[in-house]
Amino acid sequence: MHCSRPRAAFLLTTILSFLAACESTPVAWDDASSATQTPSGSHLVETDTDPPHLTPPSLACPGSLALGRIGSVWHAVWWSPKPDSSALLVSAQTSDEGKTWSAIAPVDTTDRGVSGCRRAAPALAADSASGYVHVTYAMVAPEGPGIFFSHSMDGGKSFHAPVPILYGERLGLTSVAADADRVAVAFEDPNSGTPRIGLALSRTMGHIFEDRILPVSDDNGAATHPFVAVHGRRLTVVWQQHATANGQTVVRTRNGTLH
Repeated sequence: MHCSRPRAAFLLTTILSFLAACESTPVAWDDASSATQTPSGSHLVETDTDPPHLTPPSLACPGSLALGRIGSVWHAVWWSPKPDSSALLVSAQTSDEGKTWSAIAPVDTTDRGVSGCRRAAPALAADSASGYVHVTYAMVAPEGPGIFFSHSMDGGKSFHAPVPILYGERLGLTSVAADADRVAVAFEDPNSGTPRIGLALSRTMGHIFEDRILPVSDDNGAATHPFVAVHGRRLTVVWQQHATANGQTVVRTRNGTLH
């Protein structure tokens, strides 16, 4: 059964956590951001270089499917459009590369947006250390638009009530990574006029996000398309940056150690 949605109750906690993060140093960063060729080469995360082409068991918005694997089980999450131009965020699993699927589990059914499938794809991290499935996404919730997080503690059968990462009008892409009790969410800042990348950190498997860092990206141009990886206390954040000086788009990265 889908959980109740006490998002508003998290709002004060979110604000207090954000203010506390301004006074703390949750990450000891290495050298300043430097250019890199690709975000896929990080040694911090095990990735499947050639995931299977899976067709979800229900109608899906094109390009919205996010995948993660624990053992032989692929976990999937996607946006499923509704006739009123809102969408459902749903999930399912397959252990035979899409021949058969589990029952569909609702992740978030409270979207109030009217953009149909013209929306940012969700992100998914299936953590083999904990068995949890973590999902991040941008959505117009009943209390307002923003970036949200939900996770499953039972292998994707059900998902907990969403936790707000940050409220704001400019909805964009997210990325999520997890290693046991540590969860990291990188996101396109929904409140910035110039696109930049933010970071939210949890030491409690995503039950609470104690720290929010804005910005992670530098001020040398618009920053988009975040990617995050975490392994133990090591953290990597990668993004695309459009340099205003020369008009080029480069890939930037920051590495650090979690406190």
